[in-house]
Amino acid sequence: MMITHLTQADREQGLSLLSAAGIKGSPEQLKQVVERYQANTTALTLLATYLKRWYAGRLNGLDTLPPLPRSTGTDPAVQAVRQVLAAFENKMQGSSDLTLLTLLSLSDQPVPQQPMKAVFRSTLMERWLTKRDEYVRFLGPLGRLSEEHWHWVIENLRRLKLLEQPGKGHHDLLELPQAVRDYFRTRLRTNSPEVFRQATADMEKLFRETVVDFYYPGNHPAITTRLDPMWEAKRREAREKRRRTLAILWQPTELDDAHQQVLALRKSLQALNEHSHRLQASIRQLQRET
Repeated sequence: MMITHLTQADREQGLSLLSAAGIKGSPEQLKQVVERYQANTTALTLLATYLKRWYAGRLNGLDTLPPLPRSTGTDPAVQAVRQVLAAFENKMQGSSDLTLLTLLSLSDQPVPQQPMKAVFRSTLMERWLTKRDEYVRFLGPLGRLSEEHWHWVIENLRRLKLLEQPGKGHHDLLELPQAVRDYFRTRLRTNSPEVFRQATADMEKLFRETVVDFYYPGNHPAITTRLDPMWEAKRREAREKRRRTLAILWQPTELDDAHQQVLALRKSLQALNEHSHRLQASIRQLQRET
């Protein structure tokens, strides 16, 4: 993916970025990296983060980047970003970080944390009790997250530059950079169409039931999802009707309580099973003695 039309300013900017990030290498080696990645700021920033996180900033980490097939007509800089993101994906396989990242990629707007946890935990529990399908396996890593671990995952993704830093006054909103969002959304749509369909439906459900205001710099409202009073009243009426007709309505705190109750039940069953084994052993001992 080498190109020859980089300006001196492009090269200097790329070299400064790598040096400031603590990437270790000779000036000539760093220059080759800048040219290889088209002096693209996004690609170089993600690459530097990747090398620092897993290879202490050493350039030998470049050997772990997966080769990507060239796509006709695709911008080489875009291909460079995709290659680095594919390396992140390989490192995070099977983790809750990757599951959360993939789910967030399905939204073009910031996602509120608490409603997201409620919707996807509810889906996971309902489907886990009814059918263990591919979607349940996909959501599984999220089901193992405690509140503390959830916070750690979010902070880890931000340190890796895969998740935007929180906006002032909107710390509960999660948003991906566009390049990250496009890559992981495409990966899920291509590799797991059924999971993509179901996860997209859950994300749409989240925004149907959640009101979120968005602000541009200067704290001036630019986009709002709030409905006018008439439609808001209708939505409240529909929500109340659904609450009366559904046998179970999971609230975020109820999901946490239910999870703790399931764990307690498992411990109780295990203790009962162990007690049963001890009792059987005692009976056999008595039979032998008589």
